[in-house]
Amino acid sequence: MEIYIDPDRPLRYAYRADNRSLVDRYLLRHWWPVAIKAIPRRAPANLVSMVGNLGSYLSFLILSGLLFGPVSAAGLEHPWIFGLVAFGYFFYQTLDALDGIQARRIGSSGPLGEFVDHWFDSFNVFLLPLGLSLAFPVVPYQLAAVALLVFTATDWFQLRALASLEVLVFPPVSSEEGQVLDQLFFVLIWILGYGLFVRPLVLGLPFITIGFVVLVAGMLWTAARCAKDSAKPHLYLAELLSLAPMAAWILIMYPRIGGTALLAGGLLLGFSGSRFSGELLRERLVGTRYTAFTPDILAIDLLILATAASPSLPAWVPLAAVWASLAWTALALSRQFARTVARVRVVTGRGLMWPLTA
Repeated sequence: MEIYIDPDRPLRYAYRADNRSLVDRYLLRHWWPVAIKAIPRRAPANLVSMVGNLGSYLSFLILSGLLFGPVSAAGLEHPWIFGLVAFGYFFYQTLDALDGIQARRIGSSGPLGEFVDHWFDSFNVFLLPLGLSLAFPVVPYQLAAVALLVFTATDWFQLRALASLEVLVFPPVSSEEGQVLDQLFFVLIWILGYGLFVRPLVLGLPFITIGFVVLVAGMLWTAARCAKDSAKPHLYLAELLSLAPMAAWILIMYPRIGGTALLAGGLLLGFSGSRFSGELLRERLVGTRYTAFTPDILAIDLLILATAASPSLPAWVPLAAVWASLAWTALALSRQFARTVARVRVVTGRGLMWPLTA
C-alpha cells in the first residue's frame, strides 16, 4: 500500500529550470522552432516524449547486436549502421526538448509530464554505455560493469540533488553537450570505420577503451558533486548496495557466458536503478514516501549471487535467475508508471494523453 506524505502535491507543481547549456543556447534553440512545426498542434506532450525514446531504443538495438547481428562484424562491413545510431540519438534528443515546448504550447504542463520525461530518461542513461560495451567487445568487461553501475547510480544522485534544490540545473557543459558529442562520435565511426576505434592507440589500449575511462571519470565527478552537500548520505549508500550485487554478477558470469552476461546483467542493473529513480520522482512530484530499501530488489540480489557463486550449477541456472528477475523488474516498473498516471489523474483530472482524453 502506498503512503502519501503530501497527497495534494500534484496541485502545487511548478516547473523550474536554470538552463545554461551552451549547446541549447547557441545551437539547438535554432533547430527547435523548425522541428516543432512537424508536431501536430493538439498532440499530447507525453506522446511526443515517449515517441522520442524510440530513437534511443533503436540505437541500443543496433549497438547491442540484436538488430543487425554482432557489431564487431556488422560494423566492419556496414559502417553506415553507426549513422543510424547517431540519427536515433539525435531524434531522441530533439523530441526530448520538444515535449516541453509542446506542453507549453497546448497548456498541459504538469507533474506527469516531468515524470514521463525523466522516467524514460533513466533508461537511456544506462542503455548507452551498455550498448557501447556490447558493440565494442575490446572494452574490458570489468570496466563495462563499473561503468553501468556508475552511470545508473549517478542518475539517481542527480535526481536526489534535484529533490533538494527543486530546480533542474543545466550547467554550461551538461548532458545536452554529452548527447551531441555521442552523436558526433557515431558519425565519426561511420566516416572513419569501426576498425580505427578498436586498434591499439596508447599503452596498447584502443580509443574506445580510453573513451570509456574518460566517461566513467566524468560521471564519478558528477556523482561526487551531487552527493557532497547531501543531508541524507545513507540513501546514496543504500542505492549503491542494492545495485552492486548485479554488477558483481556480471563480473562472475562473463568468463562463463561472455556477452550474454553483460546484456542480461546490465539490463537488470539498469532497470533496477530506474525503479529507484522512479520512486524519487514520485516522492517529489506526487508526494509518496520514498523507501531506501526495496525488499524484492534485495531478494533478487541474494538470488542471483547465490546461483552465480555456485560453480557446480550449469551456467543456464544463474542466467535463468537473472532473466526471471528482469521480467519481475519490468513488471514492477510498469506498475510504478501506472500508479503514477492514476494518481495524477485522480488529483488533477489530467491523464497521460491529455488533451486528447479531456
